[in-house]
Amino acid sequence: MASYIKYLFKTVRKFYGEAVVVTQEVDDIISSPVVKETIINNSDCKILLDQRKYQNKFDQIQNLLGLTDKERSQILSINLANAANRLYKEVWIGLGGTQSAVYATEVSGEEYLVRP
Repeated sequence: MASYIKYLFKTVRKFYGEAVVVTQEVDDIISSPVVKETIINNSDCKILLDQRKYQNKFDQIQNLLGLTDKERSQILSINLANAANRLYKEVWIGLGGTQSAVYATEVSGEEYLVRP
């Protein structure tokens, strides 16, 4: 699997495409050195959700992803001050180390009520 992911990431970029990896656990990525290096080195866009459960070991994640202290602060601020009357969650998006911000993602009241 690791060799396929490495091939995929290197090949897709040659054709101006973008490979996407989604995981609920950072350990899924960092457990394999080949996968870790391939994904991290070839991913200009990084999207992170609430990382509070990793707050105690966030130094390792910060080093792995090459995040600045400003980006670290942004990520660890996710969902800390959400307005109680709004139906949104926050997400951090970093683009190639040049831009990063926390954004709110909100669904309509109807969508919120019909979710499974």
